Amino acid sequence: MTQGSQTLARGLELFKLVVAHHPTGIRLTDLARLSGLERPTVHRLLASLVREGLLAQQETGKRYVLGHYCGQLAVAARNEAPIQDTYAPLLKDIAEATGDATFLVVQSGFDTLCIARAVGTYVIQALAVSVGHRQPVGVGAGGLAMLAEMPARDTETLIRANRDRLPYYRELTPPKLRAMVQQARTDGYAVIGNYAVAGVVGVGVALRNPAGQIIGGLSVASVQPRMDRERQARVAQTMRELMTGFVPTAAPLGAD
Repeated sequence: MTQGSQTLARGLELFKLVVAHHPTGIRLTDLARLSGLERPTVHRLLASLVREGLLAQQETGKRYVLGHYCGQLAVAARNEAPIQDTYAPLLKDIAEATGDATFLVVQSGFDTLCIARAVGTYVIQALAVSVGHRQPVGVGAGGLAMLAEMPARDTETLIRANRDRLPYYRELTPPKLRAMVQQARTDGYAVIGNYAVAGVVGVGVALRNPAGQIIGGLSVASVQPRMDRERQARVAQTMRELMTGFVPTAAPLGAD
């Protein structure tokens, strides 16, 4: 990695840390601890981000928060159709094909945020999370699939940032999560069970837009006896096939 690209990567890492702690803000000391960078390096990078309007410092307490330019970016982004509307038909197709509850999550700071779900036809539906639910990236199958397809540095940054929160999910630890990420990379899909909700197993794949960028994670969840290893592979294959043939639309979830 060149000096310039390394500086950019470090700056973006700090920016993401501030995003995760907005609007309360985060101190320089905590940014240095979470990023693993030296305080002078953190201070220099933060000063550059403040000059560009991406970050700002609160008048009291000197915590770092998002800057005015982020508001302009948010306005520009709202001109695009929401992801949950664009991919609602795909979510319904997967739920109908598998018979199980299907979820769409996006990354929000160090968390995944559930923005849509569709109910299947199987008699027992594992509605593990509701729309609006947040949890550390990787605790659910969709987030785990996203971790597995991210650059290794980004994956490790998220795992490290959430290390103190993971044990609240049935003693999940960074080493266990790293092992599941590696398994997902080997299999080409993610599987996780019993951490977010006891007795529920999820299968996840990363969702990419037409440009190939990771924009979210899709998962199918079911009760553990129904989701054995063989069925996990079949569900993942079904999800990939439907994703391959899917043409994005803007139909709202639940529309005829």
